[in-house]
Amino acid sequence: MTTDKKAGKFLAWLRITRLQFYPMTWLAYTMGAVAYSAASGKLNLVLYFLGYLILFLIELCTILANEYFDYPSDRNNANFSIFTGGTRVLVQGELSFGEVRRGIFIVLASIPVFAFLLLKVCAGVSQSTIAFLLFVGLLFGLGYTVPPLKFSYRGVGELVVAATHSMYVILCGYVFQGGVWKDPLPWLLSTPLFFAVLAGNTLAGIPDRQADLAVMKKSIAVMFGSRVAVLLAIWSVCMAFLSAIALVNLQVIRMSPFYWWLLVLPHGLVLLCYLLRLLGSDDFDKRIDVIMALALGYIIWFGLLPIISLLR
Repeated sequence: MTTDKKAGKFLAWLRITRLQFYPMTWLAYTMGAVAYSAASGKLNLVLYFLGYLILFLIELCTILANEYFDYPSDRNNANFSIFTGGTRVLVQGELSFGEVRRGIFIVLASIPVFAFLLLKVCAGVSQSTIAFLLFVGLLFGLGYTVPPLKFSYRGVGELVVAATHSMYVILCGYVFQGGVWKDPLPWLLSTPLFFAVLAGNTLAGIPDRQADLAVMKKSIAVMFGSRVAVLLAIWSVCMAFLSAIALVNLQVIRMSPFYWWLLVLPHGLVLLCYLLRLLGSDDFDKRIDVIMALALGYIIWFGLLPIISLLR
């Protein structure tokens, strides 16, 4: 293989990993770990990094599987972008199906190795709970597009993504450090993030609607139409902010509401303005890159600000 071909393969593998989406998972995981640290006064960095490595691998395996099994939809998607429609490395032949299959197998095979290490060093933490959490992560991660579960083809894809990228990941960060899964703190902290992720993921289905419809992939936009998807996103954007303010008032998030009104509210209002404009245009079959960038950026606040408040 020539140097140019090797460079091309490297860039294709880099693109298919979709690294732009990992910071949200990392913030949610860190929020869970810091929440336990704030309550207990201790933070095990070995468990923190090893736990996140496993979640990173689960997310990577999920993304590779999505690229593989969503090929029929991605191939017909005219509105693909950095945010939606896959990376197109399979569509454009930059990687073969066999190469992606091998990538999935290698990543999947490495997860039990690091899971074993995590269980060996998690003294004082319920090993059965950790093992169950990792199983749940693989089940819902791979089950998003991999048969026979195929959650995204059965009408619950947006809910699965919202729950796994908020409640599940925060709970992992909390429990891996020694927290109890029944504690209310990680569940409460996950609520605003759940709504923010639900908004972003619901919006991601709008540009993909025609391609998803052709392969019977049941996103919210496919099942109820793009207009309903936008309305749901608007409601979710509002609920994310309002639930965060409620947690601030309840002292679950120990931070002045001033920062939320100063930083998060303007961001949310700009996003809502774009969504209302999209709703008024009645033109949904197009790329919505600015809206997606705003929606993904909006998610960051609901991980970043709670972490800052917990570290104080």
